[in-house]
Amino acid sequence: MKAILPRQDLQDALNSIATLTGGRPTRPVLSCVKLNAENDLLELCATDGEAGLRLNVPALSITSAGEVVVHADRLLKIIRELSDVEITLESDDRHCTVRGEGSEFHIFTMDAADFPPIPTFEGEPDLRVAGVELRKMVGRTVYASARETSRYAINGVLWEKRDKHMFVVATDGRRLAKAGGNLEKSSGGDFEVIVPAKALSVFERVFTSAPDDQSWMVDVKVMPNQIIMRAGDSILSTVLIEGNFPKYDEVIPREHDKVVRMGREMLLGAVRRAALLTTEDSRAVKLAFEAENLVITSQAPEHGDARVEIPISLEGEPLTIGFNPAFLIDALRVLPFEEVFLELHESFRPGVLRGEDKKEFLYVIMPVSLSP
Repeated sequence: MKAILPRQDLQDALNSIATLTGGRPTRPVLSCVKLNAENDLLELCATDGEAGLRLNVPALSITSAGEVVVHADRLLKIIRELSDVEITLESDDRHCTVRGEGSEFHIFTMDAADFPPIPTFEGEPDLRVAGVELRKMVGRTVYASARETSRYAINGVLWEKRDKHMFVVATDGRRLAKAGGNLEKSSGGDFEVIVPAKALSVFERVFTSAPDDQSWMVDVKVMPNQIIMRAGDSILSTVLIEGNFPKYDEVIPREHDKVVRMGREMLLGAVRRAALLTTEDSRAVKLAFEAENLVITSQAPEHGDARVEIPISLEGEPLTIGFNPAFLIDALRVLPFEEVFLELHESFRPGVLRGEDKKEFLYVIMPVSLSP
């Protein structure tokens, strides 16, 4: 293989690949990237054993087609340190050579036959969704999924397709985030699948576009144990999580007698300030809702206390309730709404944070005890 490539484009692709090749792989080959030069393109493939990623970098020229498997992090570090506009990649049976102006590096390679197969996207998609819409749904939910729990199903995010609508749901047992959106195309039947949260973090990193491009699409194909997403030349595949996702509709409160309307940025700033004087042992802020103002207080033994006040509009009787500030911050920082609404009933029952439309987004958060 021999190819001349734009250095920055290659670096950007390797940065995306690093979302899978980093960490502590179970096999050395999973720390590698497979480079395949052919037809004026360099294809990069990576996998962590569960998720797989294919990306293309347009080559300036390819004088010899071929493929090579090389350690991804070492290659990325070399490319980062070069200042050249163009670099040359060349491989033989033992080495991958990287050349820049006045620099040359030889990296030992691995046998391409040992590299795990990575799915391609074949045939028609089961659904097509606007990329901006899917990123919105994923971004508003994935943070609420569990991490390293024995209830393996909630380590993932539920994708629920209903006709030409899709809902994305995540929970860790203490809070639940649900976002919905419309599909551009739906050719398959309805389904419910659980997508690993790590794969969706890769999706957020890789599947992007120019800020002014609202028209890019993501094609999705769902199979019995796998889901594949494609946008342009980028393809992300991952195995699905087996198990039963909780019946989340049963968790969403059906009644409330208080609705609080607040400015999102103002509430986010107030919770962040109050959280400065909390500890791991006293991870709670107290929210006292009155007709026209909210007082947020916190206390950290041996450190001090905080009091923050913001204007609000409350429909219903005053209420005092405790929440984990990190859970409030997680949701508030990803929402674009100018105003948010908090539906409450009693201090020991969950609250529901939402925008104007519950079908677009809602967030159920369990209260915490304010007892000493």
